[in-house]
Amino acid sequence: MMARDEPAAQANGAVQRTAHARPVLLACAHGTGNSEGQAAVAQLVEEVRAELESVRVIDTWVDVQEPSLTDRTRELASEPAVIVPLLLSAGYHVYVDMARAIKGNPEHRVAAALGPDPRLSVIMARRLTEALREQGAAPITENDTVLMAAAGSSEPDAVRDCRVTADHLAHELGVPVQVAFLSAAEPTVSDVVAEARESAGNLASNRASGLENGQERGSESGSGSCQVGGSATGRVSTTGRVLVATYLLAPGFFHNKTLKAGADITAAPLLLPDAPTPPELTELVIEHYEQAVHG
Repeated sequence: MMARDEPAAQANGAVQRTAHARPVLLACAHGTGNSEGQAAVAQLVEEVRAELESVRVIDTWVDVQEPSLTDRTRELASEPAVIVPLLLSAGYHVYVDMARAIKGNPEHRVAAALGPDPRLSVIMARRLTEALREQGAAPITENDTVLMAAAGSSEPDAVRDCRVTADHLAHELGVPVQVAFLSAAEPTVSDVVAEARESAGNLASNRASGLENGQERGSESGSGSCQVGGSATGRVSTTGRVLVATYLLAPGFFHNKTLKAGADITAAPLLLPDAPTPPELTELVIEHYEQAVHG
């Protein structure tokens, strides 16, 4: 009797464990053909998996890479699941693609996008500081133009979220931060960089003109030097740099586009394949999963 009952008990136990299992976490990124971007995102998912030992963490994508989110939700149709967008803003992919993927299944839900959140600005500030240090450049000053480069979206809410994040970054850095976009929204990163260059050029020209006039007056009065912008060398002081903080999750098409915009310093994205995953990102993914489960 015991031998016959044991398989049934094991089967019942399996059913009970399945019934009480926590929802699957579908870590859903945009997807990229860039191998460094793929590795960086995979590393984040692995960190989340290591932290949530009692949860099945499965990676998926809304574009470029496979298996697609639609395929994943079909595979898990009979199980509870939470899609956590590995996206910095809630745009089309969250409102349309992810909503469509869970349509008609009350056991599936979509968590919030990763941003806006002040922790993302902490990472951006860290990346910009690292970039300055790697270039042997001086720390940020109020003379510098600081941009936050975001992917951009046709969704007004996503654009608004980016502006909130730029405010967070300004608070973190202690200097003003302008937000600029790489697609679907304005102003563009390349336009803002060009405007900053033009503004710096005009300022340098005005200072040079003022210096020449001052030198002429100085020679008339017997003085051989004129102090401009804190310098008594007779040369115009530098007008500041154009620095870009990158509000992108990982390397790929948009970061390559940012690098071509012509800034003096362009920071790396939040995730890098050859660097530790920022703990703030792991925390955010887990936090948003838990909020969706208990919300």
